Amino acid sequence: MLYINTKVNGRQVKAFVDSGAQTTIMSPSCAEACGIMRLIDRRYSGVARGVGTAQILGRVHSADISIGNQMMPCSFTVMEGKDVDLLLGLDMLKRYQATIDLRRNKLVFENNEVDFLPENEIPKWAEDKEPTIKGPDGTEIGAQSGTVMSSGSTNPTEGNFRGAGQTVGAGPSGTSSVPEPAVQSTPAAARPPAPQGQQQQQQQRPTTTTTTAGATGAVTAHPAEAIDQLQSLGFSRAEAISALDATGGNVEYAAGLLFQG
Repeated sequence: MLYINTKVNGRQVKAFVDSGAQTTIMSPSCAEACGIMRLIDRRYSGVARGVGTAQILGRVHSADISIGNQMMPCSFTVMEGKDVDLLLGLDMLKRYQATIDLRRNKLVFENNEVDFLPENEIPKWAEDKEPTIKGPDGTEIGAQSGTVMSSGSTNPTEGNFRGAGQTVGAGPSGTSSVPEPAVQSTPAAARPPAPQGQQQQQQQRPTTTTTTAGATGAVTAHPAEAIDQLQSLGFSRAEAISALDATGGNVEYAAGLLFQG
């Protein structure tokens, strides 16, 4: 766990640095303690569905966060269901071109370096073993972080996540593979009668139809409703298809993966 000391509206907050999270998130209790509940734009409220559900109270478009010797305006989502007070996600790290320097144990910005907290200063909840629930294909999913792990292991699974049009990792033979298009054979009863001279050729080459995902070029057999549901949470079609491929078509698990980046 990588934590740094920050100040939000003058209040000391231990922030969890998570480059695997797509967005920066703050808990409602932290927002209230920092006196910024009035800044929440509730037009962005809703429900995040993943491993269970979490209530999104809204979005703070700009709040001053003091990190090291600099004041860094930041936008973030206020969401329930997280034990961490403030999670600095990839959006914040990319915006200020941060570097995670594990050799020196520092979070480095331009002309600003911040030490990661030692183990004895990390919040107590982060030290506890995270409870898990069973996922597809013998995996286990962290009930708090949404991390996908192999059964009986504490390490995230590798080589099982399929992207849009490509596979990350190796197949059983040790070579990368691309998911094959979903093919549906046309029932013989639905075919129009063919001329006698072509009947034998048609028997050797049955008519097929290919299901595609449209403009993205990705091939999928997942229901359109499942893809639309993930897109409504703010993710692209390609990201939705990738997550559904990785979770065997389970929408809730797919949403959990996407929210955790």
